[in-house]
Amino acid sequence: MHTVADAEGPDTTPEESPRLQLGAGEWLRAIWRTVVVFLLTSAVATALLAAWAPTLAMRAAGPGLRARLRRRAQRAWGRGMMLATGVRVSAEGTPPPEGALVVSNHLGYLDIAAVNSVAPMVFVSRADVRRWPFWGAIAALGGTVFVDRARKRDVIRVRRDMEAALQRGDRVLVFPEATTSDGSTIRPLKPALLAGAAERNMPAYWMTLSYRTPPGGPSARDRVCWWQAVGFVPHALALFGLRRVYCTIRFGDAPVRATHRKELAVALRTRMLQRFEPVT
Repeated sequence: MHTVADAEGPDTTPEESPRLQLGAGEWLRAIWRTVVVFLLTSAVATALLAAWAPTLAMRAAGPGLRARLRRRAQRAWGRGMMLATGVRVSAEGTPPPEGALVVSNHLGYLDIAAVNSVAPMVFVSRADVRRWPFWGAIAALGGTVFVDRARKRDVIRVRRDMEAALQRGDRVLVFPEATTSDGSTIRPLKPALLAGAAERNMPAYWMTLSYRTPPGGPSARDRVCWWQAVGFVPHALALFGLRRVYCTIRFGDAPVRATHRKELAVALRTRMLQRFEPVT
């Protein structure tokens, strides 16, 4: 499964850091949900580790069967996370087929569980996430492809790993904005990870994510989107303290093709903006 470890994280300055105030009821809800999330994630990870045991049966099964088992675990984890955190997901359109490259906007770590609850995918994440306590190991177990942005040539390895995942039948999801946003719009897409699709003129599927909270309550922009200079723990507590969150996933009606990565990035963003619902 994939978790906060796959989220790019906010890209802001300390001066922008807000104070997220929680009431007594929100604190109790947040603590309870944190415990449930930890237990759920640990249980699914343990089950996957048991299934991955180097037995003769698993070696004979091959990577294809292991990938299918992982995808089932991802879906179960995603649905459990949505139930545990009070998130209601509404999916519009048809999810991309297995073995598809998928592009999406990025609002925060909740994206990972929400997407997996509908259509399990392999995510591309920055390399330092692999070193995060607990969540880094969970992300690796879920098949995450890590990219070291400090090394330009690492993109070659990442493209190779993405291709291997696609060949296994995994949907591979990239967040070309390269950071999270407040959901007011979709930032220009960086084309580096789209080069392989452009060179082979392969279809690039797309989707959009949006969140909202009930009227009169805290805004999804501040409490769900992880774009401000707030640490993961205080932000997660504020998110888990919300009684209800609504997530809308819109899958594109047709993939996009282009023979140049920059053209592909522009075309994808144009399609995405046509279906995007801003977060408020």
